[in-house]
Amino acid sequence: MTNVQLYLAAGMPTIAVLVGILMNAVLYNSLNSRMTSMEVKFDLIMGKLAELDNRLTRLEERLERR
Repeated sequence: MTNVQLYLAAGMPTIAVLVGILMNAVLYNSLNSRMTSMEVKFDLIMGKLAELDNRLTRLEERLERR
């Protein structure tokens, strides 16, 4: 076995593992940013629902007074 063959035999799997780690990091960051944007949208929807609940509560109070 020559030195070049030894370097290739040891280097190729190492490069493949490093590329896999890099790809996992990129995918994790992408997923994390998407989850963050979904959390912001969820908070916005919950705020709208709380506002609607407040309006309905005031309307019910008005109707009870009559």
